[in-house]
Order: sequence, then structure tokens, then C-alpha cells
Amino acid sequence: MSTYARTSLRAAIATVALAGALLTPAAAFAATTGQAAAAASNGTCHVTKDVASVLPYMFVTLTNDLADGPKAELRNDQGKVVATVDRAHPTDLSAGIKLQEAKGAKAVFLQRSQGGDTPWKSQDFPRLPKTCSDPGDATYKLVNGETLRVHKFSTGQYRAEFVTNGKVDAILGTTQGHDADAFVHGMHVTLSSWTGKVKSEYVHGRSGCTVTEVVPSVFHDGMSVKLTNSPQGSKAVLRDSGFATLGSVDSATPVNNAQGLRIQNAGTAAPRLGQRTQGGGAPYTYTAFPKLPAGCASGTPTKTPVNAPTQNGGQTTVVPKGAVAAGADFTAHSGDETALIAGGAGLAVVAGAGFVALRRRAAGRA
Repeated sequence: MSTYARTSLRAAIATVALAGALLTPAAAFAATTGQAAAAASNGTCHVTKDVASVLPYMFVTLTNDLADGPKAELRNDQGKVVATVDRAHPTDLSAGIKLQEAKGAKAVFLQRSQGGDTPWKSQDFPRLPKTCSDPGDATYKLVNGETLRVHKFSTGQYRAEFVTNGKVDAILGTTQGHDADAFVHGMHVTLSSWTGKVKSEYVHGRSGCTVTEVVPSVFHDGMSVKLTNSPQGSKAVLRDSGFATLGSVDSATPVNNAQGLRIQNAGTAAPRLGQRTQGGGAPYTYTAFPKLPAGCASGTPTKTPVNAPTQNGGQTTVVPKGAVAAGADFTAHSGDETALIAGGAGLAVVAGAGFVALRRRAAGRA
């Protein structure tokens, strides 16, 4: 029976022997246990545990992370990592360690001190909390008939992916206290960081001579502005991620300083919405109202605006664990910029029902 050539491990053992074995394996293990416990408390979806190694003067740190998966680090008695196995590199035969993953966020660490037919000694990785491995994923039906799966990582952290022909072309992601919204496939879709619920609506609507359009706001995450234009005048309504009204302006009252809204050119054929996050001399960001349909003019009778129905985001289906775990990642921005993304490429895309615009704005701005 042959043994593995472990140059680095033998060097570590020799160093300990020459130093008089100042720190025994048991002492080293006990000294790092508190550090491992502290690391585990940093996040509910990241846990660590130290276990004894089959090699002298060694121990192993097992880490289980929802995003990165399991990882095992073989360490010497000083805590220095001498070998590692993880999801990308699950086996290190020279160190006699490997890991195996299974369904349900389970993973097993295996180690042995010799090669050949020597059996492997197994050790379970620490399990993730139930809120991580079984977060209560849900599926929502959007206004255009699409379905959207939402995955809950932890409190306030949700993620949803838009998939076309098997490929992810847009992602919504929230952090605690920061909602998210996207303009995708001709819809405006919001994701609440408090409830994980989804609401959707069409961006454009028309009823007779009344036209509507939903546009981004310059305020907090998930907010939007619904613009309405008709022969009787124009109106803009600022709404939260649940589409509840926060403030408005119209042709009769074109300025709302408290909400930072105004209508420029009110009562004309080309009104524009102005938004700003600060008062004083801060400039407004302007957006044109949708144009009246051909043949419609001031004074023409119009029906009450009726848009395509808005979905309330009620849960329709419970989906398997970890339903949304792959694909392109979203990025939180601190400004008011708009990012066009497509899958992992991060490039602007114009296809099918329209462009994809994923917006994240800083909630701290007033």
C-alpha cells in the first residue's frame, strides 16, 4: 500500500516537531472553534465548522454557502490553508480530500491518510438554515401571461429571472429595504423587498383618445410614474412598488413642490413631466408625455382610461427549492442611471416585445 506524496504537509509536520509541538492538534482545534462560530454568525446563509483531520497536526474548516456552495480547507496547526476543495475543484488526491454534493443543499466531505484501497472517512458539511435551503419559492403570473419565479435567499433578499427560450435575459434582485423594478417584455414589473411579491402592468395603454405610459421615477427603488394624456389635459401620478399613489400633478395643478414634480407646457400638445430629488435650484429631469392618437384634439370626448389589467402578484404555484439560482447577476447602482442588460453579457438588447431595462436606484435619496 503506497502513501501519498505530501511535501507541504510533511514540511508542516517537521516544523511542528522541531518547534517542540508547541500547539497540539486538540489545542489548535479548540482555538479555532470560536473563530468558526463567529464566521458562521456573519450571515444566515453562510455557515462554517471545524473538524479533525485524519492527518497529524491538521484540522479541516468546512464552509457551506448558499451562493458559492460547499468548501473544505485543510489547515495546519497554525491555521494556514494547505489544500482546498470546492464546487469548482471537488477533489485533491495529493492531500487526500474531496467533497460530494447532493440535492437539497447537502454536501459530504471525505478524507483519508493513504491512497490505494484505503477507505474514505466521511463528514457531513454543516447544514444551511431552513430559511436558506427551503425559502418558500413562488411563481407569479404576469399581465402578459408570462410566469416569473421568485427565490427568497433571506429576509429582504429576493431574486427573480426573466427567461426567454431557455435563456435568462433580465434579473430583478432586492436587498433589505430596497425594492426593485424592471421594464421588460413591454411590461413594468416590480418586486417588493418586504414581501417578495410581484406586480406587473403594461408600459403603454390606450382607451379612445386617452393614452397612458409608465416611466421610471428618479426617487426610491421600485417607484414609477404613470403618465396620462388626453384632449382634456395631462396627469402624472408618482407611485410606489405596489402602485399606490404618492403624489400627482395635472394640467390644473401642474406643480407639486413637496414631491418634486411638475408639468412643463401644461395645456399644450407637448407636455413634459419634470422630476427632481432636491429643491432649490436643482434641475428637473424631463420626460415627454405620450402623444395623443391621430385624430384626437383638445375638446374631443374621451372614455375613462382603461389600461391592460394590472396583476396583483398573487402566488399561484410553489416551485422547487433553489428554483432561481443561476444566470446573470444584478448590480445595485447609487445613481439614477438605467442599465440595459441581456443575460450574462450585460449588453443592450432589442428583441421581440421590446427592450429590457433593469433599474436600481439609491433609496437614501429624498
